[in-house]
Amino acid sequence: MNLDKIKTMNDNFFYGQEEQRKKEKRIKSLVLLGLMLIVFQAMLGTISYQVLFNRQALQIIVAGILITMIVSFPLGILLETISRIKSSFQDTVDYEKTIYRIYQLAIDVKKNGALSVEKEIDQEKDEFMRDAITLLCDYKRPEAMETLLDQDIEARKLHLGKSKNVMKMVAQVSPALGLIGTLVGLIGLLGNLGEPTMIMTHMGSALISTLYGSLIANFIAVPLIARLREYSDRQLLRYNMIKEGILLIAKEDTARNVFDTMNVMLKEEDRLIYPRQQRAARDNIKEGLVYDQI
Repeated sequence: MNLDKIKTMNDNFFYGQEEQRKKEKRIKSLVLLGLMLIVFQAMLGTISYQVLFNRQALQIIVAGILITMIVSFPLGILLETISRIKSSFQDTVDYEKTIYRIYQLAIDVKKNGALSVEKEIDQEKDEFMRDAITLLCDYKRPEAMETLLDQDIEARKLHLGKSKNVMKMVAQVSPALGLIGTLVGLIGLLGNLGEPTMIMTHMGSALISTLYGSLIANFIAVPLIARLREYSDRQLLRYNMIKEGILLIAKEDTARNVFDTMNVMLKEEDRLIYPRQQRAARDNIKEGLVYDQI
């Protein structure tokens, strides 16, 4: 069965589930926006707009964080962190596509041998999948393949963890920089005790710096650490699914066992339907879909 047709079949079955996820995402966004407005309104109800947005305090916090990041990490890691944060919001790890891709490879290898999928290597865009298919074509012993794939996954795990380390650094230094801003404001206050206007300016800068540091650490850095950890876990699960599937193909196991082994690694509600079982529900699939025999 053609991989695109298999995926189309599964899309019909999981269309309702995907719509439910989108609905939950919209609800989550609305709730988050509402809570942020509540927090913002509470702060403005206590602190005036002029005091809340203090330029000197922002300069100390933002410049201090940037200096710490640039000194602590290579520029490449910082840029990758920004890219990975963006990906964690925009990209979805497609387990479905991965499972059906490996399943189709298992069928092709069973029919025509491992070298028959060699042409897939140059067409594959995903690096880990491409490396796994290359090993399938080049290696005869599954034990050697497993060692290399485990080392590859471990290296990727360490690489994914670097972005979390960047955000952990932000969470650690932000409160400290807030205290530095407070000290700078107090020093300015003590130097201008005879000028009431300057006293109020420096007092506002001193107090708001600590607030900025705490907000950045707890409302930005810590949530992003959790999001990067979740994104990393999803990626690692996908890598392990690919590894298990490729090793079973190398051991000449059945395509059904390849599919089921990867499928049970998903949460129960996310598990896919085996392609041949989908044929029993062909009447529920939109008209015009053509079925091929495996």
